[in-house]
Amino acid sequence: GNLKPQTGKLQEIGGRATLGPVKARAAVYHMTLDDEIAYDGTLFANVNLDPTRRQGVELEANWQILPSLAALLGYTYTQSTFREGIYSGNQVPLVPHNSASAKIAWDGGAIGKYALVTTYVGDRYFSGDYANSLDKLAGYTTVDLTAAWDFKPWAISARLLNAFDKVYAPFAGYSAFQGYYYYPADGRTFLMTASYAFR
Repeated sequence: GNLKPQTGKLQEIGGRATLGPVKARAAVYHMTLDDEIAYDGTLFANVNLDPTRRQGVELEANWQILPSLAALLGYTYTQSTFREGIYSGNQVPLVPHNSASAKIAWDGGAIGKYALVTTYVGDRYFSGDYANSLDKLAGYTTVDLTAAWDFKPWAISARLLNAFDKVYAPFAGYSAFQGYYYYPADGRTFLMTASYAFR
């Protein structure tokens, strides 16, 4: 009941270019937040942080290798710091400097559509480590595989998430009362769906 709404201002400038089969995009951004809401493991509650800043670069490239084959690459560099308060200049917990993704997709027409997606998230400070004095939460890389088939009126899709069964925690924190705590991600997961279009 004591939380204030999180507000912010965002400035961004960027551009796009097409070079034959390659489409590229780049952007530089600067965002200031007031009353950013975050979980404090010491208080076991959400709190408003001192004013923070996020700024960085986003890069993306889409390469149409063949009419049926495409690759997509993305990279983000982020500086996330406190603007004011006792932690001024320190990095905001749980925000990595580096993150990236890569996707390759093939459209096989009658034999289906297939894609491989790799996602990388760099190391970052644990939730609650506003002083940046503890170990960092390790970064991770995951691989997902997807497939889809259209057998009108049936449509079937399948997804293999975290294909290499990577053990990692997208969220983890530190509390003086309980030490380090983790919310681990799901292990290797297989999902399949089927739908029927009634005419």
